[in-house]
Formats: sequence, C-alpha cells, structure tokens
Amino acid sequence: MNGIWVLLLLLLTATLPAIIVFFCLKSSKSSVTLPWFLISFLAGIISFIVAAIIQPFFPLYKTETFWLVFFDIFVKIAMVEEASRVIVLFFFKKVSKNRWNNIAFGAAIGLITGLGFAAIENAYYGLANINITLLRLFTAAPLHAACGIRAGTAVFTVSRHPVKAFFLFISSVFIHGAYNLMIVNPAIPSFLAILIALVALFASFSYLSDTDDEA
Repeated sequence: MNGIWVLLLLLLTATLPAIIVFFCLKSSKSSVTLPWFLISFLAGIISFIVAAIIQPFFPLYKTETFWLVFFDIFVKIAMVEEASRVIVLFFFKKVSKNRWNNIAFGAAIGLITGLGFAAIENAYYGLANINITLLRLFTAAPLHAACGIRAGTAVFTVSRHPVKAFFLFISSVFIHGAYNLMIVNPAIPSFLAILIALVALFASFSYLSDTDDEA
C-alpha cells in the first residue's frame, strides 16, 4: 500500500475516538460546536509537540535503577505531558476569554484535547506497526481522555479553586504515571493498566455534566 495512504489510514484510525466523542457530545446537547472541536483537537496536537520538544532535554542514564525509571515515568513523561496539556489549554482559554462558561464545557474541551494528543501519539507509534495504533485505541486513548478531562476542569477552576485545580493536575499525573509504570513492568499484567485508564475515564465523566458557572 502507498505510504501516503498508510499515513492517512493511521490518522483516520487514530482520530476515531475523538470523532465518536464529538457526536456523543452533540447528541447530549453539549455546547461544543464543530469549530470548538477542531480547536480542541488542535490543542491536543500542539500539547504533543510541546511535550516532544521538552522531553529530550532530560538526561539519559547509563544505568536504570528503580528511582531513575520512576523519575522518567512520572516526571519526564507523565508530568511533562500533563503540564503541556494544561499550559496549552490555559492559553486557549485566555485567548477565547469568556467562552468557557461552565465546568462541563471546560471538561469537554479537555476531553477532546486529550484525544487529540492520543491520536497523534498513536499515529506516531503506528508508523512502525499499524497494529499498535489499533491496540492503543483501547488503552492510551481512554487514558488521555481521562487526563484531558481533568486538565480541562483544572484550567476552568484554577482562578476560583486553585487547590482543586492543583489536585486535578496532580491526579492526572499520578494516573498517567501509574498507567505507564504498569505498561513497562513485565511483572504486572497489562490488563491492569487498561483497567486504570478505564476507571479513571469513568470517574472523570461527572465533570462533563457539572454545570457550575464561571464567576
């Protein structure tokens, strides 16, 4: 198959979760319009690029100890990726001024941003093996969706409830790091990582229906 068609197939497959979520949001009368969906998806792509630029600045270690692996997973990967997501969302919120009118909207924007991040990441890994993209649709996509919801909610609430926003950010880093730790540890069954992603996603759904308005 032509390389361009393979790339297009990868991108289409990787974006399926985001497309499905958009139609689900529309059916639930969410205020997320198509332009906002595209903007949010773009925010996910930008946050992926920001994280990819920052991560190479971390030092490489000749030996791997538990604490060095722990640092790489929770700081270099999880914290950097979640921080990049929050920073990009915060910038988009400032640019849009008062368009983020309630928590549900902020959480939905974060959800799509997370899926945008996952789509590009999945397509990137899928370049080596397209089966990886299919696998990550059921693993990494739920993880980034859950963390994205928390990031969007944190950005929305930070001006009024900074402690809550900080907790949401830290919880997303912990969830992301725990997932990655289980993925790389051969002694831990991989289904536990998937379970963490799914539980975190379902636990985050409540933010999508929170109509608390911005002061």
